[in-house]
Amino acid sequence: MSFVRPVNMEETLNFMYKTLAPGTERKLENFNGKRKISVFRGDHYLNKITRKLSDPPLTLIRYMQNTGTAENPKLGTKTIALKAPRGDVLVYYNEVGDSTKGVTLNVFRRDFIPYKKVFDNLMKLREDEHFMDILSKLTGKDLRRVK
Repeated sequence: MSFVRPVNMEETLNFMYKTLAPGTERKLENFNGKRKISVFRGDHYLNKITRKLSDPPLTLIRYMQNTGTAENPKLGTKTIALKAPRGDVLVYYNEVGDSTKGVTLNVFRRDFIPYKKVFDNLMKLREDEHFMDILSKLTGKDLRRVK
């Protein structure tokens, strides 16, 4: 009897950082035509890029810094960016790889007032009603919490 171990995305991304040359992009997924996933290896970082082929088209970029060594990389998320046709959302982690240490939200919207706020963690960010209203408008989906 053979055992197939499930794919661990963190291990895969650390391995790709170790094996890809800086300045290289590698496609990971385009199975169903609804989204494309790729990674881009920079000098000391790796970007995981997810493009949703929807209306409106959305791009989510997870910027990860290497806090380990070149031989034994340990990638941690530093910034999450959502690019939409009517605006951009940037979430900066105060500490690489740990959203519980605080995050800073920046929203830049075309024809609207920018929004910036500091949160204790990602859960607090998701509870912010004003941000969820903005995100609903940018994505075209109702993401507000039902009371």
